[in-house]
Formats: sequence, structure tokens, C-alpha cells
Amino acid sequence: MKKLLLILLALTAWAGCTKSNVLRTKDLTYTGCATSTDTRAAEDGRIESILTLKYEDGNLRVTRTNTLVNCSFQDYGLACTVSIEGNIIHYTVEAKPSPDGSDTNCLCQVETVSSLVTGLEPGKEYSFHYIPSQGIPSVTFVFKEGLYLIQGQ
Repeated sequence: MKKLLLILLALTAWAGCTKSNVLRTKDLTYTGCATSTDTRAAEDGRIESILTLKYEDGNLRVTRTNTLVNCSFQDYGLACTVSIEGNIIHYTVEAKPSPDGSDTNCLCQVETVSSLVTGLEPGKEYSFHYIPSQGIPSVTFVFKEGLYLIQGQ
């Protein structure tokens, strides 16, 4: 009985850690490659990117316009991961890896990438970090109804 109690306690602690450290994202959508360029475009700063954060039905709608992504996403798609450490949200969008692990040496300008982040606490202040940032600094906000923030380069 004691062992069962210890196992249940450990599972409860593990579940609590998992829930607080990893947020979920859903409804990832994105447009195709608007323009293709070599990797120097990111260094030149020729692409103006905009991040929009919006409260939507109890979730956070994250929309990035004019972001650069490895051209391999056209074959393998994009992946979005979201994690949280304290009040810091790490939001990552990147091309899914190719089966052989190779990337192309070009970038595509994707006009729009969007998804919903679920599991945020209303009234809590968060610091949002989009990865790769491509010149957009982190944004601090209070997650509440009516939230609508636009951050550009």
C-alpha cells in the first residue's frame, strides 16, 4: 500500500510539472513561399516582419507576417512548439526536418504563420519570445480578454 501511495504521489508531481512547463498549440496554418532567397536576406534586414498577439476565445492567437523559413518546409511542412518557464513563453516555428537531415541553403518568405496557444492563465503577465526572432524583441503582456498587440521590426 505504501508503494502504491508513493507511485501515485510521484505521478501527480510529474503530471503537474509537465502541465506547467509545456503549453499546447493548435490550429497551425501558414501560407506558401511568397519569395525565395539565399540566406543573406535575413542578414540584410530586407524583410519587415510583424508579430501579432490577440486574445481569442480564451486562447492566444499568434500571427507572424513576413517571416523567413528554410525552403525545405515546402516539402516537409512547419512545426510549432510552445513551452513556458515561469512566465516566459518560448514559441518556436521551424521547418520540419527532412528524413535525411539535410536543409536547403535558401530561405522562403512566408507571408503568414498563425496558431493558437492554449492553457494560459487569464490575468497573468507573460513575456513572449518568438524563435527565431528575426529582429522582433520579446513582448510582455497581461493575458486577458481584449488583448491585441502588434510588434514589428
